[in-house]
Amino acid sequence: HVGCGFPASEMHRRGFCRPWLWIWLLAWAAHRTNASLLYWSAYVTIADGNRTLGPCECGLYGLHSPLNSAQGLVALPRNDPLACNDTAFDAPEEPWIALVKRGDCLYTDKIEAAKSQNASAVVIYNIDGTGNETNEMMHPGTVSPFQTGDIVVIMIGNAFGKDISHMVMNGSKVYMKIERGNPRGLLSNPVWIWIMCFIFITVTALTLGYFTIVSVRRIHQIWRFRCEQTHLKSVAQKAIQKLKVRTLKRGDEEVGSEAHSCAVCIEGYKEGEVVTVLTCSHFFHKSCIEPWLLEHRTCPMCKSDILGAKVSHSPKVFEEMSPVLRFLHNNVELSLLFFCLMTDAEPTPHLTQTKERSHDNPAFEEDMTNTVKK
Repeated sequence: HVGCGFPASEMHRRGFCRPWLWIWLLAWAAHRTNASLLYWSAYVTIADGNRTLGPCECGLYGLHSPLNSAQGLVALPRNDPLACNDTAFDAPEEPWIALVKRGDCLYTDKIEAAKSQNASAVVIYNIDGTGNETNEMMHPGTVSPFQTGDIVVIMIGNAFGKDISHMVMNGSKVYMKIERGNPRGLLSNPVWIWIMCFIFITVTALTLGYFTIVSVRRIHQIWRFRCEQTHLKSVAQKAIQKLKVRTLKRGDEEVGSEAHSCAVCIEGYKEGEVVTVLTCSHFFHKSCIEPWLLEHRTCPMCKSDILGAKVSHSPKVFEEMSPVLRFLHNNVELSLLFFCLMTDAEPTPHLTQTKERSHDNPAFEEDMTNTVKK
């Protein structure tokens, strides 16, 4: 078994995990991009007895930290300044802030160690040799991949962190206050915001325009097809009315013969039945062949076209038109769409003739006249 609990063959056949994997990757990439484009500084104020230092904009909020304010006494880890190995803090009863050094383990490990002992915030100072430089921190939480609970996390410079640590180690009660500063990164610049908005609007407009054009062309093709079908049915109806029609009589070769049957209904011919003779000399029951010809316009046996070459459509003629003629051609077609739709909406007259009107076809009347004379 592989991912998602399905065998490899089954997962490949269903493609079950692939959509969710892409969604997760897109969400992760969007979050990482947004985090790198926008982050926030932090104002830090230090108070030691009657002396107050700050506020200075010398901190940087973690990328997964809530942008809240926090305050309390500074507490250090007892044994490990890095707070990596189940470290306990000299935490007072009142609200306190953990001060730990960067390195040796994940930011999340340090944060969870302080959070488990009810710290109101975690201040991580940078590694040695970096001065007062601060870096962006990514510390996805255990509960949510985008935030480490409700605890505030900031980073300060190495020199500043060491100064605070020495003050606490010398027995001073150091009070720290953290406040949200100013946005940093590309998205903090209004110019970049306008550029991103312009790109988004442009891409959206192009996408909508493309799908609008595709939809309009598709609708036009459907309407054009319906118009052509309506026209072909009209032409087929006229062609059917010109076909020869005769009534089978006793003694005809086709009556009662197993060798002759209607190819549409697969039944034999009987005396008195009306048949339609096509241009290819094949004949069928009139009530069977006429609905067939309206839809297919070809002989069921030899596929001969009853319309001949009169309505043959050559797509090359349209393709070889100049752009101006093609534009005019399309406009003329659009102007006829409503007419085509109205024509298509009208009920198509049923071509099966009743006994009272079984002689509407001139060819049939001529055949019956000759029969009477005989």
